[in-house]
Amino acid sequence: MLEIGSVVAKSAGRDAGKVGAVIKLIDDNFVMVDGFCRRKKVNIKHLVPLNRKIEIKEDAKREEIVPLLEKMV
Repeated sequence: MLEIGSVVAKSAGRDAGKVGAVIKLIDDNFVMVDGFCRRKKVNIKHLVPLNRKIEIKEDAKREEIVPLLEKMV
């Protein structure tokens, strides 16, 4: 199950293949993702969990997320 801070890769759409982090849980099917992809509401079926997590708070800004994702690479 995805939670805030879960690192994911997008598998569909214009940002397919880009990495981001879950910043908000909307409902059982949708989450808000930001990072190397555009901040957007995404269907969880279009995400691939990378079994990693970063420590962020809900609705964190891109300036907080990107440096943490860069450390993982």
